[in-house]
Amino acid sequence: MATTQRIGWGLVGAGTTMLTRAATRRALLDDGGGPRLPQAARRNHTFTMMVALAAVAGALLAVGDVLQKQRKQVARAPQA
Repeated sequence: MATTQRIGWGLVGAGTTMLTRAATRRALLDDGGGPRLPQAARRNHTFTMMVALAAVAGALLAVGDVLQKQRKQVARAPQA
């Protein structure tokens, strides 16, 4: 029973991850596959804008790393 439950939780987690990733891609990319940026960001190619975009990308990657580590911890936690 416990194995079936773990497999079920794994499938639910994998499905949720895939759906979230697909929805995020649709939200962040335009029809041509390029990044969907606000009009001001497309016109403004200054150093400040590039640094701001890099900071946002770094923050998103950091959140992903934290979530991945938490997922690994939960997977290793003893089941009651």
